[in-house]
Formats: sequence, structure tokens, C-alpha cells
Amino acid sequence: MKDRRTVCDNGRPSLKLAACSALALASLASLASLAPAGAAPAAAPPATPEISVVTVLGRMPARRAPELLRLDRASASSCAYDFSSAGDELIDSYLDSFHSSGRSGDFGEMGVSLEGEFVPNGTAFNDASPYGDASRDGPRLDGIDADGRGGACTQSAYNEAGARNQIARKDKTLDQAYAAYDARDYALALRTFKVSYNKVGWDEAALMLGSMYLAGQGTARDPKEAIAWYIKVAEARRLGTHYSRFNPSNPEYANPRIQSQLHLAQMYMEGVDVPRDPARARAWYQEAADLDHVPAMFTLARMLQSGYGGAKEPAKAAKLYAGAAKAGYLPAQYVMARLHQAGQLVPQDAQAAFDLFQQVAVNPRAGNRKIHAEFALAQAYDEGIGVKAEPTRALAFYKVAAVAGHAGAQNALATYFYKGEQVARDLPLARKLFLAAAVQGSDTAMSSAGAMLYLGEGGAKDPVQALAWLRLSAKLGNEQAANTARIVEKRMTPEDVARAEAVFKGGAK
Repeated sequence: MKDRRTVCDNGRPSLKLAACSALALASLASLASLAPAGAAPAAAPPATPEISVVTVLGRMPARRAPELLRLDRASASSCAYDFSSAGDELIDSYLDSFHSSGRSGDFGEMGVSLEGEFVPNGTAFNDASPYGDASRDGPRLDGIDADGRGGACTQSAYNEAGARNQIARKDKTLDQAYAAYDARDYALALRTFKVSYNKVGWDEAALMLGSMYLAGQGTARDPKEAIAWYIKVAEARRLGTHYSRFNPSNPEYANPRIQSQLHLAQMYMEGVDVPRDPARARAWYQEAADLDHVPAMFTLARMLQSGYGGAKEPAKAAKLYAGAAKAGYLPAQYVMARLHQAGQLVPQDAQAAFDLFQQVAVNPRAGNRKIHAEFALAQAYDEGIGVKAEPTRALAFYKVAAVAGHAGAQNALATYFYKGEQVARDLPLARKLFLAAAVQGSDTAMSSAGAMLYLGEGGAKDPVQALAWLRLSAKLGNEQAANTARIVEKRMTPEDVARAEAVFKGGAK
């Protein structure tokens, strides 16, 4: 297996180490033209800043016209409409659309479909009729809802749903509240959101009230009141409006219930206006994860893996990571690649790691993870890990990652140019690359750069800078650099050693 970390081929002290001087970005960029024939360069979309915040909050979707609003199947909360898959066909059929005359969904009145096909008893419900579907008895759902209550849907449940839907269809208070908010009339917006919530119970209204109390918009800041409003939405038995679960393919599409849960999780995680409480934060992330919110699944997995906010649960963490990665969530794909690479939480699987790194590397939104993934792919092709060894492809990926500023890739690429493997030997470029990696903290690059500076390889001799880099590398635990530093120091004048010591102390701060 080739060692790309240093040009020294044995463990003996040697001055024949690869190294480099400070590398200008223009010099690095020129590497793209140095790819050997047949090399397959990796795609390099523009990098974006890496997101390090653990909480990912979505953006509210565009509001729909009231006459087109599809209310949630849980509008009637006195029976098992909530959380019961047995009610999906029934409720979805009558709440699918409200813009036609006197019907809801794909079914006409009296249990007959629009195509004239007979619909099984109870699957047609018209909220405009006196009792939903007056021609039929209400169906009974045998399931048990989330609160443990039986699944019988009584006539009063139909009455409640019909009345609430009729009110909601004609309600304009929510749009009026948003209009006032957009006009920055926060006092009016606050009052109107309250009217809207009291009239219809819109989750959006409660969410906005929580955020306004937290920000002090239209009222004095009141974190306790904000939390109370967030909890109204986060713990609401009725799920809300026409959108419910998080859609992994559209991360910006958000649900008021999940939004509230994430607000609460973030407040307790970071101690925003409340005492920091990791256990509560973890509980709220769990709530959001239970609704398939993928970023919440990822954050919860990190907490379960580390034991933050409760006991460590590695098996559950691995399952959440895998679920988020399968949904296409980039941070989870990267973490799963690392886990498979190291055999942590999951079995070691070089092929799975390689495949996941490939997915990250081609993602234009990967940011810094893209650079690390490209370096991982370069190592895989270089050493034949999870894929057949292909030095030309390894070199291509090293170049892309090096130009992007990855210290490991710069160090590996410098070794190629120092030794003349796959490329023509180029000591000045090797020296520049080693120094570029050294500046970023690579102890092996520091050692190689120090040797080249002392020997004058790829540029002028500079024993003072050489000894400073060697000592700094030794301080980071590089024994080879420590041995080389002792040899170099014996060949230097006391004055030069003192100057190197001053440089070292300045760089080691």
C-alpha cells in the first residue's frame, strides 16, 4: 500500500523529504491542466459554505387560496381520524378539494363516484350536506388513535368536521394577518393571528404568534408566551392543514407542527431564553423525527450516538443515519460513508463507503463535504479500497481536492510531484504544495517542507524556516521530524538556531 503522507521511504532520519513553499491560489488552479492523459477529472461544482448548525428549519410553503385549501383529515378530532390509517380513504375522499360545488374529493354525493361507480359504504362524505353523507350510516374505524381512544366515528364527529370545514373555507383572517405582517403592521398582525386561531385553529397562526412573541414583534418579548404557542402547535392532536409530513425531496417545504417542534428543540438545545436542557431538546427532535423530518432524524442520531441529552443508543442512531441518508440528506450520506469506512455503528464496508462518497462528491450543495469526499475517493483509487486501484483517477481527484484547499490532498499531490509518479517531477511545485498543506496544520507536510527548505530543493535554501517547520511538526508528534530537526540544528550556527526558535515560538502560539 502506498504511503502518500511523506516522500521518505523509511523510518530513518533523512533530509530527503518532500516539501513546499507558500502556495498561491493561481499556482494551485494551474494543476487542472497537469492531469495525465486518460485521467478522469472529478466534477467540481462551485463549493458552498458548509452548514454546521445542528438545527435545520424549513421554510413555510406558499399559502394557497382559501377556496383551494385541502383541510387535514384530522379536522374531526372526536374519533379516530387522527393517526389511523384506517381512515385515510374515507377522509381523503371528502377533504381532497373544496373548489367544486357541494362536494369534496373525487366522489359525488350519496356514495357514488364521479364516474358512476358505486363507492363502498361510508367512503363518500360531503361537508355541505346536513350530516356529511345523510344517506348512509357513519362508518366505524376499528383502530385506536394516538391517545388510546377507540376508533368509533360518531355522527357528532361528522357534524364537527362539516361545520369546521365550512367556516375554514370562508375564513379570510389568516390571509389578513399575513398581509398585516408583510406590511410590518405587527400589532395588527398579532391581533389578527389571534382572531384567526380562535376562529379556525390554524396551526400557521399559532406558529406565527409564537415567533412574534419570541422576537417581540407587535408586543414585548415574551419567551414563555412564545413557548406556549409553539406547544399548542407541536402537541396539537389535529395535524393541521393540507400538508403534513416533511418531504425529503423538497427540504424547504415545511409543516407548522414540525416547525414548532424544531423551534422548541433549538431553544432548549442552545438555551435561548430558557435554561439549556439537552434532554428536552432531544425529546423535541424525537417528535419531529417521528414525523419523518429528515434533518431532525440526523440531529437526533448525533445526540443518540454521543449520548447528549440522554443515554447512548448506537443502534438507533445508526438506523436514523441510514434512513436520512437513504432519503438523500447529504450530511447523513457523508456521515454514513465515514461510519462504513471506519466500521463504527455499522459493519465496515469499503464499497458502501465509496458509493456514498461518490454521491456527496457530485452534489453541488455539498460545500466542504464535497472536498473531503473527493479526497476520500482519491485515497480509494490510490490504494484500491472499495474499488479497483486506478492511479490516474486518484491523481485527478487529488488535484481537484488540492485546488479546493484540502491539506491531505495537497500533501499527497506534492508527493506525486516530488517523486515524479504519474506526473513529471516538479520540485518547485512540490515545495509549494507541501507548504500549502503545512500552513493548514499537516505535520507530515511540515516535515517535508522543512527538509526541502534546508536542502534548497525546489527553491532557495532557508535553514531558519526549515528548522522552524521541523520543530513545529515535532511538537505535533511527528517523530521523524524531531529526528531530522536534531540533525539540522547541529549543522546550524547558534544565531540561526536562535532565529529559528523565535520563528517557531511565534508559529506555535
